[in-house]
Amino acid sequence: MKALLHCDGIETKKPYTKIQPSHVILGWGKKANTQQAVELSEKQRVPYWHLEDGFISYLGHPALGDKRFALIVDKRGIYYDATCPSDIEDLLNHPDWFSSALKERSSNLLALITENKITKYNHEPVDSWKPEAGEQKRILVVDQTYGDCSVKFGLADDSSFNKMLDAALAENPDSEVWIKIHPDVVLGTKKGYLGSNLPDNPRIRILADKVNAQSLFPYFEKVYVVTSQLGFEALWHRKNVVCFGVPFYSGWGLTDDRVSCPRRKQMHTIESLFAAACLKYTRYIDPETFQQCELEDILGLIPLQRRSRCQPVKTLYAVGFSLWKRAFLKSFTRAISEKIQFVKSVQQAEAKAKSGDGILVWGAKHHNYNPPSNIKLFRAEDAFIRSVGLGADLRRPSSLILDQTGIYFDASRPSDLETAINTIELNDKQLERAKALRKRLKEQRISKYNLQGSEQSLFASARTDQRKILITGQVDSDASIQWGSPEISSNLELIKAVRTYAPDAFIVYKPHPDVLLAGREGHIPESLALNWVDHVVANGDIFDCIEQCDELHVMTSLAGFEALTLGKTVHCWGQPFYAGWGVTVDHLTCNRRYRTRNLEELIYFAHCYYPMYINWQTRRYTTPERVIASIEQERCSTSESGHFINRWLSRKRRKVGYLIEALLS
Repeated sequence: MKALLHCDGIETKKPYTKIQPSHVILGWGKKANTQQAVELSEKQRVPYWHLEDGFISYLGHPALGDKRFALIVDKRGIYYDATCPSDIEDLLNHPDWFSSALKERSSNLLALITENKITKYNHEPVDSWKPEAGEQKRILVVDQTYGDCSVKFGLADDSSFNKMLDAALAENPDSEVWIKIHPDVVLGTKKGYLGSNLPDNPRIRILADKVNAQSLFPYFEKVYVVTSQLGFEALWHRKNVVCFGVPFYSGWGLTDDRVSCPRRKQMHTIESLFAAACLKYTRYIDPETFQQCELEDILGLIPLQRRSRCQPVKTLYAVGFSLWKRAFLKSFTRAISEKIQFVKSVQQAEAKAKSGDGILVWGAKHHNYNPPSNIKLFRAEDAFIRSVGLGADLRRPSSLILDQTGIYFDASRPSDLETAINTIELNDKQLERAKALRKRLKEQRISKYNLQGSEQSLFASARTDQRKILITGQVDSDASIQWGSPEISSNLELIKAVRTYAPDAFIVYKPHPDVLLAGREGHIPESLALNWVDHVVANGDIFDCIEQCDELHVMTSLAGFEALTLGKTVHCWGQPFYAGWGVTVDHLTCNRRYRTRNLEELIYFAHCYYPMYINWQTRRYTTPERVIASIEQERCSTSESGHFINRWLSRKRRKVGYLIEALLS
């Protein structure tokens, strides 16, 4: 709240400290409980400001735990009070601020908002309602909750709603008239104005479904309102809007006004009205960083949250997950199902599952398992921008993959990622995003685990004319080797093959961090490795290492994909997800991969299309760009020592915290 108000402090408890001339008294809208605050401001002769939610304010709904990211601060009145002037009315009466740049900005935002059906609250299902008769003309009449302040202060009353309904029926004799019931009325927590005593007219229909209101506008020719914000949103869709009260958006030449407001003297376009209301009048704060921002910075987060409301299965049975994975898994899997149960085996899951349920396994475990046709199978795996630190060190992932076909590292069969790369055409906007993302990945040196090692000169002993090759090792038992590298399946086999392939090159071998730090399989004693390579680097920063080489050789390591972002030649001795599309030197082929793709396209599919990302502060879905920003911040701010004891203690603290979280959930 302080960030939205641009102030240093807020007092909310009585008795207040002595009020100074520089102080301001705040109140929420025109509610009855603000009267005492208004009287205090008059007595102390200090300003009183009215606060309200913005017109686009929540990723979902406050009842679901979402906090507002938009706030209106009106120093004259408040937008829905037509009985007196307000800041927005003043803006609209003096539109000298409306520039061509602001017009273009409004136009772009309106296109984005209407395309993604963004509204004030964004928790209701999109496109879940469709009328039965496709060609029938329809009129939408919008009811409101009884006692809504905007009705009283919008120069309307109970009779306004009856007049609105009568007019809608009389003025549209060949149309169905649909009455949109307010969601709170549907829930039974409030009552509406139109109530149950509706006229006995066969053309009247009731629309009480839980549905995103912007999904409705394509099916209606005209919208009747008293003061509802839905009238404003209908204007975004260029619908004819009839007003039986005086909402803030009436009186400017865009609506059919049955009640006038003489103070409103200007004519406006929807672009200028939107700019005044949503860009000039409303303040925004980023819901993740809590810093002041612009509307454009937030809008991309809203459609992402709808993933959590798709939920294609009733109950999801997760097989064999450790307690620490259970602690974070539900934040990701709510896109599949609201209800998750953890079981020990697929047999137990299958015994419990009913038609419409799902089963979740990790990676390529239970590789040959196929559930009954009425049960969906999902495979989970860490994505490619994961965390600052290793999973073996109990670092919670910021990204996860939930694949319904296979999993990206299993080259023995298709995956959702492989299918997308083969079949989906990307538009210019997506390619621009991928290009910018590649630049950011390169500049900020983003990898899967984002470990930072010491800088070393890897090829100091190489001749100037000598080919410089880097080999990145993996955990020998890694499933990506088992299912993606059928011919070369160990680090030792890889370094032998590369030396045979390039006998005169200067070769550096870098073991995988999990092999060094967590004792995983694949360790090669340095004395043995030096029989085939010229140098072994234990703790070098992966990006420093890649930047120094001419080419990188891998089995299936993600380091190959990271090297591609740096413009390096990458040799693949296995079949990682990025091989076979024309950007790598492939020592094996995969006949299923038939498209030629450039690197930006692969970056989009791998980082934007395929994974889902979680912000652990909000526990809401986020974007790879935002995860990168948080990783950069964490790397800059972390003070955790690399000493073994400090790492051990930190890991134990994380383990206890995740154990408690898992048990509580």
